Amino acid sequence: MQKHQSSILWISSILFVLLLSYFKNVTSSTYPISGTISIEGEKVTYAFDKIYRGKESFAVALRTDNKNLHGILILQKSVPDTIPLTFKNGWLQGKIPLQPPGTIIKYKVYLQTEKSYRQIPDGVLLSTKFVGSVPNSLSSTYVVLFFIGLVLSVRIGLAYFGFGGKIKTYALFTLISFSLCGLFLTPVIRLYEMGAVNTWVPPMFDMFSLPKLFYAGVWFVISVGMFNSKSKLWYAAGALFTVAGFLLLN
Repeated sequence: MQKHQSSILWISSILFVLLLSYFKNVTSSTYPISGTISIEGEKVTYAFDKIYRGKESFAVALRTDNKNLHGILILQKSVPDTIPLTFKNGWLQGKIPLQPPGTIIKYKVYLQTEKSYRQIPDGVLLSTKFVGSVPNSLSSTYVVLFFIGLVLSVRIGLAYFGFGGKIKTYALFTLISFSLCGLFLTPVIRLYEMGAVNTWVPPMFDMFSLPKLFYAGVWFVISVGMFNSKSKLWYAAGALFTVAGFLLLN
């Protein structure tokens, strides 16, 4: 019975974090501008990234079955640059040359048929920030550790309602997970994002992220409180501060 209850609590914690992550993703300021429109009875689906982390040219692509649809992409510069969008295999696409990390480009997309000419989306000046490519092994490790920290935080929060377990052990692993993310992985990831690996040394404060350090700081305080007090308020505080930080901090 106890093992069954424990399994339910862990599954509930994981599902809650997954839903929380999905909500965070779709409401993020970096979520792609996307939508579907109809042009002459044919659907056109688009998604314009606000952050680009690739190693090659940035591809701007729209999904459509209308082979008669044409388009252009106008880069906003001192002298505007026009890039044609060509149709191939159900995609209308054009490529913007790779830019140095930190560069923000602004552009507009226009679609044209024999009967119509319109901007996509209407009246919107699009922007994309180029960020240095991060090795998959590094970014994956960060995601896994941060996810573990979130799940453990929620599981500890459930203990406030009487659902016990090895709470102090969970707290230590939560602190370790968030500390590895904020103190060790984030600086390395930022080096890649800034394009500074083997090229230049950025200021130390540019390599750290206060929002990422927030979680390690919270769980250091919570862990000390839990080991020096029997109050379950520490359980709830840890979970609430972590969830609030995840939703409100970038």
